[in-house]
Amino acid sequence: MGAGAYVGFNSLNTYAVSSRLYSEAQTAAQNQIDLILSVEPFDVTNNNIPSALALGTTTTPNIFIYEDPVSGSVVVTGTMTTTITDTGSTMNFAGTTANLNIRRATVTVSYTYRNTNYSVSMDTMRTADR
Repeated sequence: MGAGAYVGFNSLNTYAVSSRLYSEAQTAAQNQIDLILSVEPFDVTNNNIPSALALGTTTTPNIFIYEDPVSGSVVVTGTMTTTITDTGSTMNFAGTTANLNIRRATVTVSYTYRNTNYSVSMDTMRTADR
């Protein structure tokens, strides 16, 4: 019976750690999304584009680290990939086609825990201030 209880508690602990890691990955992705939505000024007409909204892909390693509380060894590190693209959306106004300058941001946080790969992905869109 003691062995069964040990296996059960070990499984519960593994589930708790994996849930904690997933929450940490969601928080890291949400923080990047919040940065993208709040950075200013974003003025395409004057070529004033913050680096957080520059087109392309940025990879940031070691965004969060989980250490085993007993041994102190690093168990998990994460990588965040941010991809900014122009949606190419336009609007026809009074016979003139105008670019809406809408940027799509995709933030993906990837990590490996117990030889299983996990990934959290969030998207947002942002238009120019002017």
